[in-house]
Amino acid sequence: MARPRRTRQVPPGVTDILVLDADGVTKAAAGDKRVAAWLERARELDADVIVSAVTIAEVVRGVPGDAKVNRVVKAADVVPADEAMGRSAGALLGQARSRATIDAFVAATASAAVKRLSASRCIVLSSDPGDLRALLGDEPAVQVIPV
Repeated sequence: MARPRRTRQVPPGVTDILVLDADGVTKAAAGDKRVAAWLERARELDADVIVSAVTIAEVVRGVPGDAKVNRVVKAADVVPADEAMGRSAGALLGQARSRATIDAFVAATASAAVKRLSASRCIVLSSDPGDLRALLGDEPAVQVIPV
């Protein structure tokens, strides 16, 4: 079950949302210090931690070894890959002339979260910052951080 919505506003310029791509999730599960620091800061700020449902397909294999990954996913808000998200991801792919479909879903998830939550800033933790930056284009509220 997802955690309850935040009850206070995060000050402008501070991260409202933290989005994890596949490497963000797997590194969190492995105890990576940089990702752990971002997650701790998100907790301190009561920021929303988000994972796209498509990301889950990248990191879960239905085996007992998924336990740590499942804990990370369970602690996040999972955004479904529905028709609207698919259309947004497709539009980003077209604009960027890219074929990075899963990255497009992550980018669309971040953009939609900014709008849905009226957020001033969103951080995406990714091992593929180039593709995500190309897909996000001039989205000023979303910053991609390499992990």
